[in-house]
Amino acid sequence: MSSIFGAASIPFIGCITLLASMVLQILSYAAPFWASDNNGNFGLWRKYRCISGTDGSFNEDLGCYKQDHPWYIGDWLDAVRAMESLAIIFWAIPLVIIPVYMYVADGLYYRCTLGTMTSLTLLGAICNLIGFLVYSSKIANNSSWSTGWCFIICVIADAIGFLSFAIFLVSTCKRPKFVLDEDRHYISEFYNIPPGRNDLCAIDTGVPFKDGSILNGNH
Repeated sequence: MSSIFGAASIPFIGCITLLASMVLQILSYAAPFWASDNNGNFGLWRKYRCISGTDGSFNEDLGCYKQDHPWYIGDWLDAVRAMESLAIIFWAIPLVIIPVYMYVADGLYYRCTLGTMTSLTLLGAICNLIGFLVYSSKIANNSSWSTGWCFIICVIADAIGFLSFAIFLVSTCKRPKFVLDEDRHYISEFYNIPPGRNDLCAIDTGVPFKDGSILNGNH
């Protein structure tokens, strides 16, 4: 894959894993199936309940409905909402910036950009972790509650988020090796100034100018 994407191969893999994590995160964020009790299911924003039949069992034919949580809901749920919302925000930024970086990374290496995106990915994963830990503690304190599939999806999304962080961290720490031949001229307007610092770097395109080119001084 490195031969296809060049210097952007590792960020590309990290972006794919982060995208998968974001899809799962949004799914768990919106659906009302984080936990359930004898009355129905509920999530971060809504409750999902079905009208029970005469025998006490749930019967979808009698009708189901979704209802928003009341405004006086506990502070613990507001804390979970805040953490999960921050996770989405922090993960959305790298998903926008990294593709732009990949567009130019075929000829550039910019550690500051990768480092910032790596930090945001880690912050999002930590916020997600705090959110579902608070929710799990609430489930543990209520014997009538059971874990829903949205909660499990959120945990999986967080695990993939930490994986994305690890991939971006490797990409940040691994500087591409550039070998420049002083006897050749390269088609690039970017140079490493100076080589030991984290500035813009030129990657060898491997395309020398022709001997008759005016850029070679032969005209």
